[in-house]
Amino acid sequence: MKQLRLILALSIVPTFLYGLGIGDSVIVYIDNRLELNVAIPDYAELKTSDSVIIALEMFLRVLPEVESELSSSKAEIVRFSVGNSLTIEPGDPKLTYLIKDGEARNTGFRDRVIISGDEFSIFMTTADLLKISELPLIECLEKVIAMLPERTSMSKSLYYQCVDDQVLELEDKNRFNRLDFLELHLGAGAGLVKNNWVADLSFEVGLGLTKKGDVKHNPYLSTNLIFDFDDEGAIDLNMFLNIGYHPNIVKDPKKSTFLGVEIGYLIVNQGDLFEGTTFKFGVNWSPLKGVYVGPQLYATDNFNKVFPGIRI
Repeated sequence: MKQLRLILALSIVPTFLYGLGIGDSVIVYIDNRLELNVAIPDYAELKTSDSVIIALEMFLRVLPEVESELSSSKAEIVRFSVGNSLTIEPGDPKLTYLIKDGEARNTGFRDRVIISGDEFSIFMTTADLLKISELPLIECLEKVIAMLPERTSMSKSLYYQCVDDQVLELEDKNRFNRLDFLELHLGAGAGLVKNNWVADLSFEVGLGLTKKGDVKHNPYLSTNLIFDFDDEGAIDLNMFLNIGYHPNIVKDPKKSTFLGVEIGYLIVNQGDLFEGTTFKFGVNWSPLKGVYVGPQLYATDNFNKVFPGIRI
């Protein structure tokens, strides 16, 4: 019973500190009056799908119906969920001043629009949301889309300026987004070794290598502690030092399924689960983020004894 309680208690400890990808951004300054930012997993999708243009058109059709609720004297945030809802809330009350020739010119508050689609978000910032219909939003964005470069494997932020219907790429502002990251995992679960259920606590330091903001490769170093009980109920601790690799085996950039391998060496040995020099070879499958299931093969007593196991 004591062993079972320990296994159950450790099994509820969550995995934490995951890195997140952000994809691409296309930013357009329109007539020096509005900033339009389209956040999307891959900017090349703007050339093959008109979903962003349609979402912007839907918002511009709905906006006149709520103009009476908007104010030109205070900042507001309008959130539009495509085909679902529109909300209006107070924005940032700060005033913005433009300093020119030693003089400060009050340019007013800043209104924000956030349009949420299934696979993209549109952010707009302007001094007066009531005048947004005067601007050539659709025309400028369509011209920018026609100018977009070929797709790249690295996430990018691309900047453009649209003034008097003329579009200029601001190449000096363009940037690559380095999204590789270091991640830490603390995991807990259970394992089956020699037909005995044992508690398993692991700590992992990994490197997330990304493509367009999605993790594609994940090499890592880890330790896992296996807790066992002797005949008198005392805890025996066994610790493995592991090196492993998790590639993302799904080609769909919107999904992630990791199937990896690892090899471990026993550096702390207590009890009678293992004898002398011990290695383990494992396969790790991650059907859900933070959940790993994998068969293990243990070689102990200088490879004289080999037996299977499993970790969850």
